[in-house]
Amino acid sequence: MGRKKRGQLKNAFGPFRLTYILVAAVVVLMVALAYPLMKPASKKKAAWAENPSFDIRIQVLNGCGTEGVAEEVASCLRDAGFDIVGTGNADAFDYAHTLVIDRCGQAEKAANVGKSLQCDRILVQRIASPASDVVVLVGADWTSLALVREGREGKGTAYRR
Repeated sequence: MGRKKRGQLKNAFGPFRLTYILVAAVVVLMVALAYPLMKPASKKKAAWAENPSFDIRIQVLNGCGTEGVAEEVASCLRDAGFDIVGTGNADAFDYAHTLVIDRCGQAEKAANVGKSLQCDRILVQRIASPASDVVVLVGADWTSLALVREGREGKGTAYRR
């Protein structure tokens, strides 16, 4: 066997060179994709960690019969940072006073909602698998709720009756 010429030697390693280039490209790509995962976690707290109201799931029910009142109170609570999971009508429209009902057995959540609304009528009505932590049952006194008053003053609208 004779010696290979320079051109023949270059062609003999051609497929291997391509393989090394592809392996190197894959390694670089993997490092580039994995780099963000290797960064230390940010020390900045998330907004929900600083505001405990984000952790309270609230359902707002219309108990006075005024059209749209549940949505209006829900909007005010949402603007205050609460998580509204639903609105609707109560079982009756004859509630004279707004009630804050603890459904999950964590009285501090209901107390936080009551404090925001300036509503001191807080009941405990615990159920097995609640869809919400707190239910706000809006009564005929809804125009006196702190968040509603503040929201209406900011918008410059008059009270509905």
